[in-house]
Amino acid sequence: MSEIYKRGLENEVIEENNDLDEEIEETNEDRLKMKEDEIIAKLLEDSPVPERTVFLDRLGIPITLKALTEKEISKIRKDCTKIVKVQGRREEKLNDDEFTLALIEKGTVKPNFSNQKLLDAMKVTNASEFIKRKFLAGELSKISDQILELSGFYDEISDDDIKN
Repeated sequence: MSEIYKRGLENEVIEENNDLDEEIEETNEDRLKMKEDEIIAKLLEDSPVPERTVFLDRLGIPITLKALTEKEISKIRKDCTKIVKVQGRREEKLNDDEFTLALIEKGTVKPNFSNQKLLDAMKVTNASEFIKRKFLAGELSKISDQILELSGFYDEISDDDIKN
């Protein structure tokens, strides 16, 4: 591809992005003008759960992940928290490894890690054990980060988004 043609494509993309920014600004202004009844109606609508398919190069497979609600994540956190004694005091301690495995198990749409064929092949009794044995530590971290991102944990709210 010639250098001039590449520059032309870059300019088109920049122009498209500018148009998109203007559309977003208009949409945000419209959202700020919403009345209470409109906001309540929006909150009562069923909204789709965000999903994303990621590809694991090492295994050559796609994995479809979904967002989790606060209730689901809280239950996982509670299930993975143990009470331990530290210097005579009882403290709650989250088992990070269990939390990551449970998060992946609950946040994965496809494949079903509880599939009996998978469990039998790895000679394990549950999905968490399968996940622990099959994936590398870095893969577990990346998958759990993707689920948390889908669940809104890494979203930033700018000052423009927050108005009195």
